[in-house]
Amino acid sequence: MSLMKTIKISEAKRNFMKIFARAKRGETIILQNGNDYMQLLPCAVSDPAPVYPVGTLRHTDEEVALINAAPTDSGPLQTR
Repeated sequence: MSLMKTIKISEAKRNFMKIFARAKRGETIILQNGNDYMQLLPCAVSDPAPVYPVGTLRHTDEEVALINAAPTDSGPLQTR
């Protein structure tokens, strides 16, 4: 049995869930549309970034003043 399968787009549309499952199991799936080819393979997706309610990350006026009063870092490339 071959570990790589080329599938025409028309077949992939009709049998997408089966083809998806095969790719998920690790089989190399090549999709063909005329002379164009594309590989279907699983990918890892990280957890989405958390969503905070509006206003959660606001600073108080005192905190903003303190941040603005802090000295700035010129970075490692400054020459003297």
